[in-house]
Order: sequence, then C-alpha cells, then structure tokens
Amino acid sequence: MDSKTPVVLVVLVQTSRLRWFVAAIDLDGQAVPLLRSEAGDLEKYRGLDFEGQVTFLRHRFCGVLQRGCDCLWSRGQKARQFAFVFEEPLPSPTGQLTEAVAEHFVEWMLNPPVVVYAGAVGSPGLNRVAGAIDGALEELLRSRLGTLLAARDDLGAWELAPGKAAV
Repeated sequence: MDSKTPVVLVVLVQTSRLRWFVAAIDLDGQAVPLLRSEAGDLEKYRGLDFEGQVTFLRHRFCGVLQRGCDCLWSRGQKARQFAFVFEEPLPSPTGQLTEAVAEHFVEWMLNPPVVVYAGAVGSPGLNRVAGAIDGALEELLRSRLGTLLAARDDLGAWELAPGKAAV
C-alpha cells in the first residue's frame, strides 16, 4: 500500500527570464513552492541547432522533474500528474521548439501523465500544447496557477536548485 499523498507537480517556465520553478498542488488545493533555478538557466539552448535545442531542453526538464519528485518524496507526496506551464513559447527560429519538447514528454512520460500549456499565463487564454489531464485536476491547476505565478516574485519562497557547471 502506497502512503504517499498524490499531487500535481507543476513546472512553471518563465520564458522571459529563461528560468523554471517547481511547485506542488495537493488535491485539497494547497499550492506549495518547491524549487527554482537562477535566471538564465535555460540560456544554453539558444546556441544550438534545433535538434540540439530539443535535446538540451528535454534533458534539463527531465532533471527538473526528478528534482521535483525528490522534493515530493521527502514530503510524503508523489506526482499524480506533471504539468508544464510556459509563460509563452520558447523563442526559436522555427517557432516549434516548445511543441517539440512538449510532444517528447507526452510520448515518453506516461505515468504520471504530462500536460503542457503555453501562452497567456494567468488568463483564460492558457493554451494546451500537448498531453492530457483529468478535468478535475485541470480545474485545480487553473484555480491555483495565479497563486504560484504571484509566488515567483518572492524568490525566498523557493529553494534555489544548485546550478549546472558550465560545459
């Protein structure tokens, strides 16, 4: 019997600052900031060709999910759903980078399932890019998203994740 409490593990991608935040939303609606990167953490993708960009972001976000799951586990929680929320699509010459990364996660991460949103964060125009989410969990996510977005301004509310060494 699993005694871990299920939550939605949310990765907020602040596209304008090329950084990410990880939070949990429990099924009672409590939103808890967990981890954040430094601004510019995702910058390295910009100097790569399209396939290199997809590979870099796929690996970086897999690491982000792992760190988030580790945080959850230590709190007696487990991810029931992964949700990525990009404030806007990542800048790329093709305009397809966010969709390519989203499709990878949806295809390869089935349990828990992944849903990816982009654009118009905090407004009714939040668009699903890829993946699926149960209606009740989507409602929960949308209802707590504003709280998490506001929490981004309080960097002290988030544990700073150790940065990667420059390669």
